[in-house]
Amino acid sequence: MTGFRSVKWAGLLLGLLLYAQDSTELNQAVLDDTVKTLSFEVLDYPIAARLKQVQGTVVIRVNVDERGIVVSSSAVSGAKDLIPACLSNAKKWRFQRGSAKTAILVYQFKIDGGICRLPCASQFIFTPPNVATITIGTPLAQP
Repeated sequence: MTGFRSVKWAGLLLGLLLYAQDSTELNQAVLDDTVKTLSFEVLDYPIAARLKQVQGTVVIRVNVDERGIVVSSSAVSGAKDLIPACLSNAKKWRFQRGSAKTAILVYQFKIDGGICRLPCASQFIFTPPNVATITIGTPLAQP
């Protein structure tokens, strides 16, 4: 029984060390000069957020493999009506091989003062290294 407890504690200790290492990586700053975006997918303003006139900034953290492919994404902050579309979109971005293992993507959703009839097209603007701005006009209610 003592051998089993030693193995159990050793496994627990190893797990804690790996978790601590992962947590340390998550808390490290992601510097703009380490993020080299090769391609991104255009994102339309989510229709549910349009109808509710939700706007704001969504911050997504992505983990990138050695080939520059996003292997996972998680929300850091943002409006709940905007996050699912951003998470899905972030998985389609590609980064230069050997750049950062982690990248932060910033999505800015804005409703400008212009009037548009539903459905109205959104505008997507990418600003290197990692900022996407998605804008629409103020929807005009249909009678």
